[in-house]
Amino acid sequence: MIIAVIILIISNLLLGYLVYVNWKKSERASEYCEAYVQFISVLFMRFTETRDKLQEVDRLGAFKADDEVGFIFKDIDESIDDLYQFITKYVNTAEDKEDEKTKD
Repeated sequence: MIIAVIILIISNLLLGYLVYVNWKKSERASEYCEAYVQFISVLFMRFTETRDKLQEVDRLGAFKADDEVGFIFKDIDESIDDLYQFITKYVNTAEDKEDEKTKD
């Protein structure tokens, strides 16, 4: 009987320690997630600003010519558009999930 009690006490202490360690890890992971969400949001705003400035610079379509400047401008424009669409997809997905959680 005493051996069973000692085993239960040791197992409870071990399980308590494991719960504490996992709780600390989850807190740290939550902080990292918040930092990444903030980073993605800032990145999204920067890409939006860059995309708007690029469209403003080329509002007449002068850089879309067939010369070297036009070719490089076109590549830059396509790259920014691709990154913008990628970030928009994942930022909107995260915001939609958060909205669904708050509605429930």
